[in-house]
Amino acid sequence: MGFLHHTFTDRFAQRDNWLTRIDVRVKLIYVVSLLAINLWAKNVSVSLSFLFLSFAFLLTIKISPLVMVKNMALPMLFAVMMLVVKGLHEGENEWVSFSVAGYVMALKKEGLCSGLQTGGKILGGVSLVVLFALTTTISQLNAGLKWLRMPNTVLELMSFMYRYIFQLLDEVSAIWYAQRARLGHASWLKTIKSFGVLGGMLIIRAVERAERTSEAMYARGYKGGCILTCHLKPLGRNEYICFSGIVFLLPLLLYAGNIKIW
Repeated sequence: MGFLHHTFTDRFAQRDNWLTRIDVRVKLIYVVSLLAINLWAKNVSVSLSFLFLSFAFLLTIKISPLVMVKNMALPMLFAVMMLVVKGLHEGENEWVSFSVAGYVMALKKEGLCSGLQTGGKILGGVSLVVLFALTTTISQLNAGLKWLRMPNTVLELMSFMYRYIFQLLDEVSAIWYAQRARLGHASWLKTIKSFGVLGGMLIIRAVERAERTSEAMYARGYKGGCILTCHLKPLGRNEYICFSGIVFLLPLLLYAGNIKIW
């Protein structure tokens, strides 16, 4: 369960480096723009370049490669699944065939190309989000979204979700270790039953905690509004230079994304 705490924490964003010092509004504009380019691009090299650049930027601020791999493990699994599924079901030109348990399976060239493009979009998009998450705290994110005129209700929900996700993970960890101590995972059947009990208890405890928190906050005079925000300084010359940079970068990416490589 420590892996989940490590994934959701913003301890990396608390460090002082050149990426964390960039104004959150600049990072938001760049990330949203590059995500849009990533979805639109027809050239997989654009998405893969986002992946490699994100990894390179994280290395410059001394983020361990193991941390990057942990954060990208699930997206990589989905990308491989998309590659295999599309390769097996799309296209006509057979690229390679093999036998699995007596069944002959053939990977098609067109399906592999389509799967590679879809998988590249998954990895490129998630890598941009990971880069942003590891260099931006939740308070900075809320302040940037408020500057972009995001509704206070959305910011409030985000703040509460981030505030209590760690307590939720603590509840999961406590129940998990209690079940293991009582041999609740000694077999596959017991494991399935234990997961069902864990999920049910987690929902009940989450609802009870939400009710207690709501009553406590209203008793202290809370009437709504965004929380977990920080003060943003007025935009300076450096920020305006960065904003102007996206104007020159986007046309180049649009042109590169429109070039097909197959």
